Amino acid sequence: MHNAWKWKWKTGRLLAAGLSMLLTACTVGPDYRPPQPDMPANWVEPTAASGDGDGLTEWWRGFNDPRLNSLVERAMQGNLDLRAAWARIESARAQTQVADAASWPTVNVSGNYQREKISRNALLGMIGSLQNGGLGGGNQSSVFGPIGTPFNLFQAGFDSSWELDLFGGIRRQQEAAAANAEAGIENLRDIQVSLAAEVARVYLELTAQTALLAIAQDNVKNQQVIRRLSVARFQEGMATALDEQRAQADLDTAEANVAPLDAQVHNSRHALALLLGLPPGGLDAELAQIAAEVPAPTAIRPGLPAELLRRRPDIRQAERQVASASAAIGVAVAELFPKLTLTGTAGFQSQELGNFTSMASGLYGFGPHLSLPIFQAGRLQANIAGQEARHRESLAAYDKTVLIALREVEDSLATITGEHSRRAALENAEQSARSAAGSAAAYYVEGETDLQNVLDSRRVWQNSRQQLVQGRLNWAIAHVGLFKALGGGW
Repeated sequence: MHNAWKWKWKTGRLLAAGLSMLLTACTVGPDYRPPQPDMPANWVEPTAASGDGDGLTEWWRGFNDPRLNSLVERAMQGNLDLRAAWARIESARAQTQVADAASWPTVNVSGNYQREKISRNALLGMIGSLQNGGLGGGNQSSVFGPIGTPFNLFQAGFDSSWELDLFGGIRRQQEAAAANAEAGIENLRDIQVSLAAEVARVYLELTAQTALLAIAQDNVKNQQVIRRLSVARFQEGMATALDEQRAQADLDTAEANVAPLDAQVHNSRHALALLLGLPPGGLDAELAQIAAEVPAPTAIRPGLPAELLRRRPDIRQAERQVASASAAIGVAVAELFPKLTLTGTAGFQSQELGNFTSMASGLYGFGPHLSLPIFQAGRLQANIAGQEARHRESLAAYDKTVLIALREVEDSLATITGEHSRRAALENAEQSARSAAGSAAAYYVEGETDLQNVLDSRRVWQNSRQQLVQGRLNWAIAHVGLFKALGGGW
């Protein structure tokens, strides 16, 4: 007797273990495999021979500009796009909790009161008469009393249901929700990368515009000096009226160039304020006195191409979207299989409040509910095909994201090389033009050259100064593009 009981107990444990394994091990749909793109071993374009490859997290500090550091750090706190991204992450995390809740039983409590009257004509044929055994005369009654007489009905209780995840549909939903939440995090990081690069780019443009404004204002002063000289020489009979007119025309042109540059400076301040989540004039006082010189960047080694897969948040986001699409296939496949739901209810039902909570008013019911799709007119198969196509689409998007990342790095490396050579040539050209302008002015004072040579040399020097500022700006922005392409900033 004892051995029989022991055998039954062991058998029950084995059955329970087997059921547990069935509920947790059977998961339909493809198991996720991360994509493995073919990455080149090295970069095609030349890279920096020196530099820190680990300085990408806060690469903007390489410009050695405290104001830029402050602007980027404050943008990471106040930017409105980042706030929206955080809200999307919180929404995605909430969806993971919704998916996780599907694997647990649901319990609801309900209560109901009704004042009812049963139709005499509707129930006479089914209930019959309690008197005379026929449908004629007498007091026909139902279980609630005489038919046609109103009555009270009080009900309250609990009901629950629990869908057993026999084929892993719920688990695939959880996988998809978790992948979407992780993709949201990578999207936030991608916004951080873009934000840091945008703040740096606009700030560098502001320094260049400030430098160009200073050059324009300096040119106005120089043209005023030249005009005064031309007037004096004309009065002395050593120059013609044409010289004076040319000097006045160049002065007017120099003054006209100041206002547009001043407007560009204000517009860049407004753009920076928006990036920091401030009104347009929020940074005017802080940026009123800014250095009129583009800060030089620090070189950073780009590492190997394969490192982009972990560095670039947009690639990581695309990979998580592939994972979500793969899990969605399993969710669709699970719809083809039976669903087993355990249901139960318990409560009280009575026509009187006085005996509502007595044992005689109790009711309950429980049992399994099995459903199996038989005919869906191809809807389930079409859903599977649609999810498989979505998965292929996400794989193509992932591959494209990787290729775009590789191209952006190569483009930035090529641009840095070209802008470096151009900047060096522009520095030499500016020095030569400055010397020529100084010599022409000295010769004009001595009467050894005419005013046209002075104006031409000044014009060449002015143009070379502007081109040098633009060359330094392009060189610095090319580094910003490389830092962004490498995924720096998060």
